[in-house]
Amino acid sequence: MTRKITTLIVESQQQFEDFFMINLHTWIGAQTTVAKNTQMALEKLNEPNEIDLILCRKNMKGEKVLELIKSFLESKGSNIPIICIGATESDTATTPIESALDIKAIIQASAKALNVTAKDMVEMVLPEYFPVAIQHFHLIDEPICNVYRQEEEDENQYKLYLPKFTQIPPAALKNYIAEGHTHLYIKKDQRLNFVNNINQEIASKLELKTLNQDEQISAVEMSQSLLQEKIARLGVTDETIELAQRNLKYMVQSSKKVSTLKGLLKRLLKNKAGYHFKHSQILMSVATHLMDQLDWGNEEQREKLQFIGFFHDISLQNSAQAQIHSDQELKESNLSPAEKELVKKHAQMSATIAAQYPNTPIGVEQIIKQHHGTTNGIGFSEHYSQNISPMAIVFILSEDFVDHLLKNPKEFNHKLKIQQMRKRYETQRFQKIIDALESLVI
Repeated sequence: MTRKITTLIVESQQQFEDFFMINLHTWIGAQTTVAKNTQMALEKLNEPNEIDLILCRKNMKGEKVLELIKSFLESKGSNIPIICIGATESDTATTPIESALDIKAIIQASAKALNVTAKDMVEMVLPEYFPVAIQHFHLIDEPICNVYRQEEEDENQYKLYLPKFTQIPPAALKNYIAEGHTHLYIKKDQRLNFVNNINQEIASKLELKTLNQDEQISAVEMSQSLLQEKIARLGVTDETIELAQRNLKYMVQSSKKVSTLKGLLKRLLKNKAGYHFKHSQILMSVATHLMDQLDWGNEEQREKLQFIGFFHDISLQNSAQAQIHSDQELKESNLSPAEKELVKKHAQMSATIAAQYPNTPIGVEQIIKQHHGTTNGIGFSEHYSQNISPMAIVFILSEDFVDHLLKNPKEFNHKLKIQQMRKRYETQRFQKIIDALESLVI
């Protein structure tokens, strides 16, 4: 694919402008031009420069953006394809996108509209040093890969500008721009990881109340992935604490917003979020429900279980790791030896991280260690000793239930799952809590 593609982005929010620009450039090689409002968009469409694609919102700051752009194009006899965030199937002459953060859907729709195939994207000829607009570096505190600058004497030569995980000095960027530079560079094989990190950083700073429900889920999932990566690299710091507080607050509120688990499930299963995030979010809701049904449950216990639901797998890195719940599954998995060791010890590691969080509820560290049945947080157990705490039992049963639900969403049989759990967990300590789980409305 050698032809140049120009996309007109109609967007008033700087964070989303950056999000669309860097992803369209990285995935399909599109150049972008930006309009902050409809008037600017119409002016750009009236210019002789060729626009191949339009990405806009249906409505923005009181303006009927889609309607006005379509009317303008019709008056000019133009058939430039439009991808519209917030549009529905009833909106003609446009490809509707529900979530502004569903970058996969946006890229697929863009590629289809431009007749760019998957083969074209794979075979896209890229320079060894991939250009990134300098403005995108203002979105991050430090790059996750080495960053290079082009040599002034020889544009084919590149010099290391910022080593990875080095603080980006804003003044240096400002001076570099003042010198007339527009881009910095990263190695081409690092570009997707770099862009994914940019996406996560943008998502972590979005004002959640301004987003629709689907966008909120996507934003918090990306923010949670960013948190897990930063904790793995930096440990518990002021930065990771602030990010954890934001994500935890949203996930607790989200589990309370819907009156039944069915409502939460419908919202999450519809969303393209991965197993890791959905697992924690639904688990927080199920465990809270059980506390409501048990005679010893109270508000303090509910808050404690929500905290545990948030932190119990915080040391894991992805959904493939989070889906493992037994020694047999771990043995049969395709994970690397290092990943298997991480999964084996993750309960212990997550407990240690949670214990360092400010104002951690009493007993949390022990319960997280026990959430796979062992008392030391290493490995998985099929047999549960008397040393396992009642709160840990609530969590173990909730996690078993949620895991089966997520892995079998269409075929899930509540009654059958309860029967299976009664056979697996035979002691009275477990059976009483399964009684409460049986009353869960799905």
